[in-house]
Amino acid sequence: MRTKYALAVGTSAAALVLSACGGGGDEASATSFDIAVSNATEPYSVPWLVGKDQGFFEKRGVTIGDIVPSKGGGTTIRNMLSGDLPIADVGFNSVLESRGAGTPLTIVSGATQSVYGLDFYALDSNERVWDIKDIRKWAYTNPHSVTQALSFMLPEVAGTTQEIERTSSGGVGEGVALLEAGGVDVAVVPPSVVAKTDKFRMVVSSADYLKKFQQSVITTSPEYAERNPDTVKAVVEGYAESVRYIRKNPDRAAKLYADHVDIDTESAKSLVDKAIKYDNWGAGYDAEAIEQAVEAQRIATDAKKLEYCDLFRTEYLPKDVPSKLPAECE
Repeated sequence: MRTKYALAVGTSAAALVLSACGGGGDEASATSFDIAVSNATEPYSVPWLVGKDQGFFEKRGVTIGDIVPSKGGGTTIRNMLSGDLPIADVGFNSVLESRGAGTPLTIVSGATQSVYGLDFYALDSNERVWDIKDIRKWAYTNPHSVTQALSFMLPEVAGTTQEIERTSSGGVGEGVALLEAGGVDVAVVPPSVVAKTDKFRMVVSSADYLKKFQQSVITTSPEYAERNPDTVKAVVEGYAESVRYIRKNPDRAAKLYADHVDIDTESAKSLVDKAIKYDNWGAGYDAEAIEQAVEAQRIATDAKKLEYCDLFRTEYLPKDVPSKLPAECE
């Protein structure tokens, strides 16, 4: 179901890292590097884990080292800038923000194209809150975040009319603390956290209300893409093959993810199966998902017109990957 509301994603720190990739090191020969991935402990990381495990990148001449968490903040920026991170899986909105700030970036592939995993939970002991219509106090992480936008959009899509008090918790962990203190009815709890405890109960599955949203994209600097087209193609092709593999081999993907975040395999299998159900990963471009994310940025910045089409490059996509840009970008 479509809605006039959309979501805002903020990982601008990761985007800033990419702009620094143009300096230092021998980029023209860089075929071994770490990958920065937004929320690397959550399902965003699964295609990268699979690609590394199955050799989908190496057989194309690229060695992916560590999967580096990209959570923003000064510490993350310093850590990223100290390494060689020419390509990253980052929030699409952060790329839009960086463009507005004059930082040149190039999108070479899709990545996460749903809001699966951004779900709202109550304490299991809370006998009053069972459904979205029961929510009176709703915690989101930070202003202009995905979770804040969801706190407005989801009730409208669901057709609920109750008055809701919305609270910025300041982060995921802080939101969990508010839940445990009884300060709010619901907050976002990441899948990797839910899998380790039975104290939370899902109240709102966001992806059941919003089917498409471009959460993250594979991005690099224009200079790196121009100088290293074969490397960029290898990474995108490896990611695309990983997505196909996950759909055919969810058990293996789940085992890799379970080991990565230290949860039981059964819980990881449930997470991977749901991600497949919601078509969570895709190397190609999805027009509707992109349009939702762009509209979110327009709402967040109160912009009448947002230029974004020039960010997307299609020449790095495998020919067998379904892909369609919004009509205004064709």
